[in-house]
Amino acid sequence: MATDSRADPDPAAAATPPSEAAALPGIALHGGELPGYDIASLRYEEVRGTERSENPACAPLVELVNLSPEPTPAATVLRTALDASRTGQDATTVVTLLLATYSSHDGAASLLHRVRQAVSACADGFRTRGEEGPSVYSSVTALPAPRAGQEGLAYRLMFAAGGVSSPLVFTVVRGGATVVVFAAANYLDNQVPVIPTALVAAQAAKLPSAPT
Repeated sequence: MATDSRADPDPAAAATPPSEAAALPGIALHGGELPGYDIASLRYEEVRGTERSENPACAPLVELVNLSPEPTPAATVLRTALDASRTGQDATTVVTLLLATYSSHDGAASLLHRVRQAVSACADGFRTRGEEGPSVYSSVTALPAPRAGQEGLAYRLMFAAGGVSSPLVFTVVRGGATVVVFAAANYLDNQVPVIPTALVAAQAAKLPSAPT
């Protein structure tokens, strides 16, 4: 997941699944669409994680940390967004956006259902293993749900390493058969990053709608 660094702003350079070109460009935010924010494409190889949860009940949370949601989407696309007024500053919070579309709204609704259950089941934290070794998430906290899309949820993970806790925040919004995952992390200090309401609203407004 993108953290406190700039992404490559060149959309033509982004490596994305072949299905993206046919399915998602019309509903993904692009540069210049949201005043005050820099929007850029993101290479999958820069952010795809390899962690696996030791507790199966927490797997949906780890899948979103990895930006590899289940059920598997029909198509996905990644973007980054940051406050243009803070461009170039070391402590700039980069928000990663993962758009995932499904063949029906049932698949999209299933994703939110699985994540919602995991937030409830894993409040006391969980452990993972990946290519870089074991990791510990000390707690999972539900946050107020976003007022966007047809349904949504938000939560905070606390990543624990070397006696330091690093917060990660997620907002997940569904519109029809498409889900957007907004994610931000802060590995510099223990201040909780903020996912801007304006960013969530602007991306959610582009999502298709369908009966719930």
